[in-house]
Amino acid sequence: MSHFGFVMFLAFGEVALSAALDHPVRQEVVDRVNNDNTVGWKAEEVKHNIFASRSIDEIKGMMGLRDYGKTPREFAWSFDKTPRVNNGLRVGDIPEAFDGRDKFSSCQFSIRNQLNCGSCWAFGAAETLSTNLCVIGVANEVLSPQDLVSCDKTDHACHGGTLPGAWDYMQSNGLSSDSSDPYACGDGCSNNTGVPACPARDSPKKCPVQYSSLNSDQEIQAAVMTVGAVEVGFFVMADFMNYKSGIFHSTSKQTLGGHAVKIVGWGHSGTRFYWIVQNSWGPAWGEEGFFRIDNWREDNESSIAIGGGWACVQGPTPSPPSPSPPPTHCEDIVDYCKDQVGTHAQCKAKSYIVPLCKKTCGCCDPDPPAYCSSSVEESPDDLIV
Repeated sequence: MSHFGFVMFLAFGEVALSAALDHPVRQEVVDRVNNDNTVGWKAEEVKHNIFASRSIDEIKGMMGLRDYGKTPREFAWSFDKTPRVNNGLRVGDIPEAFDGRDKFSSCQFSIRNQLNCGSCWAFGAAETLSTNLCVIGVANEVLSPQDLVSCDKTDHACHGGTLPGAWDYMQSNGLSSDSSDPYACGDGCSNNTGVPACPARDSPKKCPVQYSSLNSDQEIQAAVMTVGAVEVGFFVMADFMNYKSGIFHSTSKQTLGGHAVKIVGWGHSGTRFYWIVQNSWGPAWGEEGFFRIDNWREDNESSIAIGGGWACVQGPTPSPPSPSPPPTHCEDIVDYCKDQVGTHAQCKAKSYIVPLCKKTCGCCDPDPPAYCSSSVEESPDDLIV
């Protein structure tokens, strides 16, 4: 069935499962995956699987992402092949692989565990904003998912939430630090009847300007390269509950629900493009709390990031790791430049020689003199007489 001819919204609690379906964690799935060298990932043994003892309803209850669609956002790619986010950010060529955990190592925080609460939407948002604000130099602290669970009244605490709702809340109110408002709903908060009241905030942190909604894979990649993380959604298929390592690709048709996570990088394995993703199921799960998964174009069932992504990328951005590249064709194009021009004073006094002697005149430097941009605009051919 094509995912591109219609829009299908998945509401939490409306997953197409019957009570008679098999438990997603079972030896049959483990054996099928681990005995097939072509699947690209390994399954956790049932006896070590942290979800083996949970009921199907308890597992479904963890999938708290509401209103996640399977129709992709507009595919954006500029004509010059330079990716942009919607505020005009340019990052140059996107590499084959990138890992924000290495690039922004000082802005990595401990893997969290949402436990028995459908609060993934809050964890993904709080953890993404924590990394974003650290990278751009606004704050270096873990922000509170409990703030969202208790205070975001447009969403539904342990019964789920939406990504736009979470980011709208954070934009308006900011988030408290996790140390001042620690997570308290790991037990489900008595089916939402025991959610702690929204406390007074202690110096909440927020994106310095309007957050960005990212509409394509390339925009998500550009944002990760710039601010370290992007929150996205995907559909948890039944076989995903057996994941241990490798690049996940679902072969199941059983959907458990929508789940919000934090993209921190990507890579390629042959022709396969995959995301590197931080989960909120604790450090003992998966690849030390992370997983890799095929892009939505390869795994239409999981559809990770097909609905776009959210991050704080419009505020201040970090300094580039190296000087800006020199202007294109920045060089001396006539032989007499070094012998007859010699000094920057001559370049300033005789602006007509600047286009001919850009290198000698200092126009190839990272911080070129003002006369480089104010010199005559004639082509070099016009100036050679």
